[in-house]
Amino acid sequence: MNFSIPISLNTSTWNLDWAGVTYLGAFGIGTIGTIDDSPGEIKGLGFELSGVPSANIALALDDAAVVQGTLVTIRTAILNAAFQVVDAPIEWEGRLDTMSIQEDGETCTISVTAESTAVDLLRGAPLTTSNADQQALYPGDRAFEYVVQQADKPVVWPSKDWFIFTAKR
Repeated sequence: MNFSIPISLNTSTWNLDWAGVTYLGAFGIGTIGTIDDSPGEIKGLGFELSGVPSANIALALDDAAVVQGTLVTIRTAILNAAFQVVDAPIEWEGRLDTMSIQEDGETCTISVTAESTAVDLLRGAPLTTSNADQQALYPGDRAFEYVVQQADKPVVWPSKDWFIFTAKR
């Protein structure tokens, strides 16, 4: 999780080093929802950290304002026989959305939901292929200057006979 101080965890009981980052072993203190890659659906994900001492709840509340929009990357670590990380391809990427805290007096559970970055593909593009947008991006570029005048105009190509006749001359 890319907070101002990144948090890197893994679901084992030991620390894993990969690409200059140490992923702390966090087995048993938290869960990650199941990644569901259903065709045609973009689903979010849930994270839960349980058993947090109530005295530390202030730390979570202090960061509540920076939770929304924080980038989250989930990787699957591929280990060799010596339990060294060989590769860690990205399985899921998203942004944190909402955080909730449940407290029972001694410990608390912090839950966070995340939205997949794939939802960005569903949003419309703010720019069009118009001359005004092209000028805003690249002043002086005339690539789209005559697009409106050329819209819905038929393009007539000569028949193959014309090319044969012209070639024989």
